[in-house]
Amino acid sequence: MFKVMRNEFRLVLADQGVLVFFLLLCFVYPILYSLIYNTEVARDVRVVIVDDSRSHASRKIVRHIDATPEVSVVGVVPSMSEARDCMARKECYAIIHIDRDYGRDGENGLQRHISAYCDMSVMVRYKNVLSGLVGATQDDAQRTQAAAVAPVLYNHGGIVNAQHVPIGNSGMGMASAILLFVLPLVLQQSMLLGIGMLHGGSIERRRHCAGHDPLEVKAGVVATVLGKSMCYLTIYALPTVFVLHVTPHLFDFPQNANPLAVLALSLPFLLGVSLMGQTIKVFINERESTFLMIVFSSIVFIFLSGASWPRFEISTFWKAVGDVVPGVWMSNAYVLMQSDGASLWQVARHVAILWGQCAIFFVLACMVEKYVSRPRYARYQALAQEDPGLARRMELHKNGD
Repeated sequence: MFKVMRNEFRLVLADQGVLVFFLLLCFVYPILYSLIYNTEVARDVRVVIVDDSRSHASRKIVRHIDATPEVSVVGVVPSMSEARDCMARKECYAIIHIDRDYGRDGENGLQRHISAYCDMSVMVRYKNVLSGLVGATQDDAQRTQAAAVAPVLYNHGGIVNAQHVPIGNSGMGMASAILLFVLPLVLQQSMLLGIGMLHGGSIERRRHCAGHDPLEVKAGVVATVLGKSMCYLTIYALPTVFVLHVTPHLFDFPQNANPLAVLALSLPFLLGVSLMGQTIKVFINERESTFLMIVFSSIVFIFLSGASWPRFEISTFWKAVGDVVPGVWMSNAYVLMQSDGASLWQVARHVAILWGQCAIFFVLACMVEKYVSRPRYARYQALAQEDPGLARRMELHKNGD
């Protein structure tokens, strides 16, 4: 097992492509993603107002909307057609329409109506317009209600004082909400890419060497699987600390977790990913096929983790697909610990599932090594003995020669 581990270290250090995935990707991706979302929040989203009421109440609510940090009123236009022209010219990203009876309905104690039409190309703008509009209208309604009952209550405050107190993501930032899901998935993607590249390189060497890999160490199935996993775990010790601990410090993401608890959570996650990579290598025949398989699936993993849509609302099929991916459970546990300050005991279910995945993927990896990979290597050797030039002709045919 230690011979396999030592040999795998040599293969990694001698392969520049694998080093890029194992090390450089882990150090560059988190920084790159964090810089993209570094502004965290969008302020003063430009809107135009269509005021059909032209009353004191409508002018008052326009001032309240403009005073919110989320929205900036860049103009008041007389019709919706002019407002649509402004949006088409990107002079604004939303249109707020005040109903003609807005002032009269308020005087008669009836419900008022305001409509918002938003540019959905960027969800942050829609969220900010909606948040600013709701905040302004609720504040106006509260003031109106308080003024009406003030003689009865002998005070000028609101009947119900609402206060929004975010617990984990105190800055309400986009990066703090999304990047905590993405960081563990970066580790998963980089490790799967590196393992796939190593296996693809072994397959290519066998094609050129009569079915034999001159860089292979002969060992049993269990020793081979565990030796490679130990190599990957050792290599990922430093990248894991950087991605899960240093990156949140650099960009001021929520940091409510115990660092030692995060490292304890990372152990079954990294082991599960290494065994998963040795399981899915059965689908990889060339180094290049690693990109087609792993890079494509990384986007799917982000959605399955619940970063953009809550997992309890995902369909049963896709939720089941996400349940077999270690990165999904690691991402959710990591968010609970970093954002909400959950202890390792409070995410014990996630830890147990990660260890269960390790056991399942270990069995599958051993089965793939014993019943798929090694018989395939034996077939390569048998074909090479029958026709020594077959492997080269197959390689030339694959390259279009």
